[in-house]
Amino acid sequence: MLFFIFLTSLAISPHQRIDQINKVEGIFIGRVENGYSFCCKTEKGEEKIVVFDEILSVILKKYPLHENQNIGESFIISFIGNDRVWEDYNKETSTVIRLQKLMPGQNLQE
Repeated sequence: MLFFIFLTSLAISPHQRIDQINKVEGIFIGRVENGYSFCCKTEKGEEKIVVFDEILSVILKKYPLHENQNIGESFIISFIGNDRVWEDYNKETSTVIRLQKLMPGQNLQE
């Protein structure tokens, strides 16, 4: 009986996408109009500018990136992607949920 109730609750509940936590190493470049800009390396070793839309407030208390402090410093950035529905289109945004400052010579693989 409990198994049947469990299956019924799964069928009734709406489908939700579970966001995966991604990690990347990046150097903070500064605040831009639509977010926080980092220079990151791709898996192929190419540099790419990545802009994160949001950073959790607890992170901004520790690292005041919104005041353009910490420019040029390296971080391991843990983030999730979100799909937001606007009036006429969907937009993928990214939220930084953890920021770990790297010491000189340290990298993501360590």
